[in-house]
Parts: sequence; structure tokens; C-alpha cells
Amino acid sequence: MFLTLRTIMKERAEKYFPFILIFLLLLGTLLRFTYACQFRSTVFFNPVLMDRHDQKTFHLWAKQIQAHPWYVDGKVFYMAPLYPYFLALLYTISGDNIFFVLCFQLILDVLLCLFLYLLGTIIGGRKVGILAALFGCFYRTFIVYASTVLSDSLILFLYTAFILSLYSALRKPALVRWMLVGFLLGLSALAKPTIGIYLPFLLLGLLLQKSEALVPGNIRGKNLLVFLLVVAISGLVILPVTMRNLFVAGEFVPICSNGPVNWAIGNSSDSLGLFCYPRGRLLMPWSVDFWKLQLVKTILFFTSYEWPQNLNVYLIEEVLPTLKLGFVHFGLVVPIGLGGLVLMFSAWRKNFLFLSFTLSNIAWVIMFFVTDRYRLPAVACLMVSAAYCLVWSFSHLKSKWKIATVLWMGISLFAYFFNTTPGPRIPDVYLKIFASLTKKNVPYDLARNDWKKAYQEALTYVRLQPQSPDAHFLLACVFQQTGRQKEAVQALRKTLQLDPGFEAAKKFLEDLGESL
Repeated sequence: MFLTLRTIMKERAEKYFPFILIFLLLLGTLLRFTYACQFRSTVFFNPVLMDRHDQKTFHLWAKQIQAHPWYVDGKVFYMAPLYPYFLALLYTISGDNIFFVLCFQLILDVLLCLFLYLLGTIIGGRKVGILAALFGCFYRTFIVYASTVLSDSLILFLYTAFILSLYSALRKPALVRWMLVGFLLGLSALAKPTIGIYLPFLLLGLLLQKSEALVPGNIRGKNLLVFLLVVAISGLVILPVTMRNLFVAGEFVPICSNGPVNWAIGNSSDSLGLFCYPRGRLLMPWSVDFWKLQLVKTILFFTSYEWPQNLNVYLIEEVLPTLKLGFVHFGLVVPIGLGGLVLMFSAWRKNFLFLSFTLSNIAWVIMFFVTDRYRLPAVACLMVSAAYCLVWSFSHLKSKWKIATVLWMGISLFAYFFNTTPGPRIPDVYLKIFASLTKKNVPYDLARNDWKKAYQEALTYVRLQPQSPDAHFLLACVFQQTGRQKEAVQALRKTLQLDPGFEAAKKFLEDLGESL
């Protein structure tokens, strides 16, 4: 009687899963587009003014592609070229509308959350899928990087689409599905070639599968043939880039040439394990110092702090408090996700492809250098395993309470020791970058008569750095340009209160007919 009642309740609950998923995706969409609309009024929106940032690099690269799609700059691609081509396509469609680009990327980010649901459902059932989608919808770092002109959201989308297509092909074997796996593998490599690290694990994982589960028919060695098919299709996707590098620049470079540079950043004798150009000698894998550095980078990888590069998540959160609605963060997902990986190892043969994909996404970041951007594909996988851990723990709370207790003690200890912030959450260098960007954006927007954006940027500068005379001076400029002379005088007096020697403020005040 009790079992029958439980079965009925379970069946009724599962009927609501599609509605819960739709509700989550709608909330995630609303949060992203609300954030994007506010992001338009920040100094991080315009890549043209972001000197020494990858945003400007990608923007200029996309413009070169629009002018010369094949020749571009006549050199071997330095970075993976898929994103700038993707960006050039969106620019062409929208007439160089950056907001359109960001909206399109945000749609992909919502689709990513759907992919997490589908992957979680295949691996652990609908409850796992729902929780994985929940994590994705409200993960703040996903939102930040999907809302800027950077390649990371596209990389994340393609990597997740690839592993989902792989599991979908295993679930319903068909030749066209395996061709899709190869196509997505090729696109993923063009977005970030480090996915190549996964190839040996993909081969081993396919060899571990029962041959009849791969493609129908009695074909000898079909496991190996499926792998070769996937690799061949991915190679055909990559081939045009290889040919372009060869014919344009005369060098055989399959995708891009920056691999050795990134390796040196993370593996030189004076490397920090983070993004910082080194000057020391390159460490060799057979040296003790090399493996000490890998240990340091491993600790950095699992530290809950979002290691910034190009954008600082904590600074963005201060600029746009809406981001705080993205309540899911690295320190929440990853410890539970690692617990889920431990549980999955009990059925390692079944879960090998997912486990090895997750670990390879962790490994390639550690092998090079750690930033919050690079961690995103691993985080997406760990969202699925975190959801698996939570569902397993709830389902076995009574029957396997001892194992669950030990597991959650380990998760709690891991979260405690790795929940650290090295110094201030927002280092001074990022505050200086923010100030510099504001000083470029405010005059630029005033010259284009975009008073509202200029005012919002200057006001944010004052709010974040109230003791900066430059902030109040810029605000005075905005007030004066918009005909608000009284407020301009007040802002100038505040400027001189903070810095009595600010000559430009003195002259400005005199020009307004006010005494010092």
C-alpha cells in the first residue's frame, strides 16, 4: 500500500517537471536580459574603448574578418578563430549592434541551461536535470561572460553541446548522431583547441561501451570505427582553418599558434599559476619545480575566489547589484560537484565518458593557468555531478546514511578550506582599470549626445570611489553638458574639497562664474 502510494506521488511529481523547467528557464532569461539592459550603461559595454582587453581584440578581429573573410590580417591565427568569425557574422546581421550580439549570447546561455537539464536527465534522471538547470540559470559567472564580447560563453556552450550529443548518441545510436558529435567536436576545437586533451579518453570510453550500443548492425571493430568517424568529421570541420593558415601565411598550424605562449604563462619558473606574463625559464615536466607549480595551480583552481582576467566578477557585482540575484557561485557548486564525481566512480564504466570529460576540463586549466573564465566548462560539468550528489543523498538518506554522512563531511571540509579570498575581493588594479574606462567612456558618450549613459557611468564612478576627485569632476562635466549648472558647481566644489590643487576644476568653476 505504502509503495503504491509512493509510486503514484512520484508519477504526479514528474508531471510537473516540464513546467518547473520552463519556469526556471524563464527566470534565467529574465535575469539575463534585465542584467544586459543595465549592462549597456556601464563602462564595460563598449569594446572599442577597452584597450589591452580581449574584448577590443575580438572586436577588431571581427571587423577585419568582415573586410577580408579569408585573408583577415595575412597571418596565422594567433587565437582560436571561431568566436571572431561568429562575432563578425552577428555584426553583419545586426549592423554592428553590440547589444544584439550580447542578447544572442544570452540566448545561447539559456540554451546551455537546457542542455544541462538534458545531460543531467540522461545521467541521473529528471531531478538531477532540474537541479543542474537551476544551478546554470543562476550561476553569476555564466551571466557575466555571456554579456560581454568574449569567447568564453561560446566555448562553454559548444563544450556542453558536445558532451550532450555524445550521450545522446549513446542513448539512441545512429550514424547521423555520431556525425553530429564529430561536428560539435570540431567546432569546440575551433573555439578552444584544448578539448583535444579529451580524445584519448573518448577512445577509451567508446571501447568500454558494448559494441551493439554504438551503431546498429554486425560490424567488426565498430567501437574504433565510431571513434575514427567522430575524429574524421571533426577534422573536416577544422580543415578550412588549417588550409587558410597554410595558404595565407605559409605555415602549417592546424588552428592557432598561441598554445606555447599560454603554456609559458603557466609553466615558467616565475609563473604565479594565474595570468601574468613571466620572464623566467620554462619548467620541464621532469623537474620537481614543474610539479610543485601544478600543485599550486590545482589549489588555485579549486579556490572559491573568481580569479579575474579582463573582467572582475566582484567589481561587476558592485557596479550592477542585479547580478547578486545570481546566487549560485563557484564555492557552492564545486565542493558538492566533487562529491558527485566520487559517487559516480562507483559505476565508473557507465559514467567514464562524463567523468573523464569533467576531469579533462579541470586538467587543461591546471596545465596552463587559472582564471575564472577558463574554469567555466568544468563548472558546467560539476553542476550536473552536484545535482547528482544532492539527489543521491536525499534518496539514500535512510538506507545509506553512514556513507552520506562521511560524504557530506568531506564536502563541508573541502568547502571550508577552499573558501578563501586572497586579499581584497576587488584588487586596486581593477579599480584603476574601472576608473580609466570611465574617463574614456564619459567623454565618448557626451560627444555622441548619449547623456543618460554618461550620467550613469559618472554616477557609478562616484558611488564606487567617493574619495576620487576625478569621479566628481567627471560628474560635474556631465551636469554642465546637460544644463544642470547648480549640480555641476556642487560636484566641482566636492572635487576641490578632495584635491585643492585640481587646476582643471578651479578653471571650470571660474568659467561657470563661481568663486572658489
